[in-house]
Amino acid sequence: MLSKSTLNTAQFEAVLDRTAEILTDNLAASQIYHGSENFEQGVLDMLRVAAKDCDVTVEPTYHHHAFPDIRVNGFGVEVKFTKRDTWNAVGNSIFESMRDPSVRAIYVMFGKTGGSPEVRWAKYEDCVTHVRVSNAPRFVVDMDGDKSPLFERFDIAYDEFARLDDDGKMAHVRNYWRDRLPPGEHLWWLEPDHTLPINVRLYMNLSSQEKRELRAEAALLCPQICKGSRARRKYEDAAIYLLTHHGVFCPQARDLFSAGSVALRADGTRGGNYLLRALQDIEHLMVAAAKRLDDALFVEYWGSGCPPDERIGRWLALADNYASGWKPSLHLFTELVS
Repeated sequence: MLSKSTLNTAQFEAVLDRTAEILTDNLAASQIYHGSENFEQGVLDMLRVAAKDCDVTVEPTYHHHAFPDIRVNGFGVEVKFTKRDTWNAVGNSIFESMRDPSVRAIYVMFGKTGGSPEVRWAKYEDCVTHVRVSNAPRFVVDMDGDKSPLFERFDIAYDEFARLDDDGKMAHVRNYWRDRLPPGEHLWWLEPDHTLPINVRLYMNLSSQEKRELRAEAALLCPQICKGSRARRKYEDAAIYLLTHHGVFCPQARDLFSAGSVALRADGTRGGNYLLRALQDIEHLMVAAAKRLDDALFVEYWGSGCPPDERIGRWLALADNYASGWKPSLHLFTELVS
């Protein structure tokens, strides 16, 4: 009989092999362990059967919401079950706030009854392949083995990740999702110290001064507004910024910068480049915004941070690259950058 001190990784994995074998036969032959709660009980029962020659204690972890579900002398087993024919499931919260402190190594025991009933196991860090953020960040478990583990893409070992504080973990998640987002989507729901305002206001109902200040922030963060007049979606990022960071909804995004009401505010003479005239009217507000906005916003919207005293120069370079038929740096902030 093995003593508690001699149950090593290879021996525990042999117990997992036997457990998965027993449960695979059981799922095919009987309905007794079909269903999430029943399957979890089945894993507990069959781990005890498979480990009967080992001097180990197989028991649930300290709380029914704790992670993982079962502990075996320092090893942990998280249980997943699906009635579908898939090896993919949503896993635990990335924060692991209720992780059992007695567990040093975690495995997943996954059972499915869709298609051909089967049970597989894997090391937790090897089968976590994605992080989902619909409500709260949660790992996704995939037992197929055809995707690289998430922690390889995080460039950090799972054990090291597990020891990080919440901010450290979220930094890895934000970087991961920034690389996955298509153009026009942003990480407002993941950024630190930012929540969507509860009350949503209509842009047209704001005071004139607040409109101008918000347009200045949006223009600064979204230099793509300088694209040609026929460019599609060039104002979308600006409108999304107003909604997600200020709770302001603008039904007509183009009216932020190309409507006569903003372009002709300082001079009612019609004609010329309306976008340029609208930006000239808020130049000083854009300079003020460049000095006060948090650097995290520039990381989100420009892709990298920028010191406050360099932001206008950087904006002009970006705007020149986007513009078609005119060069913003020849007309805007000329006194500031000359």
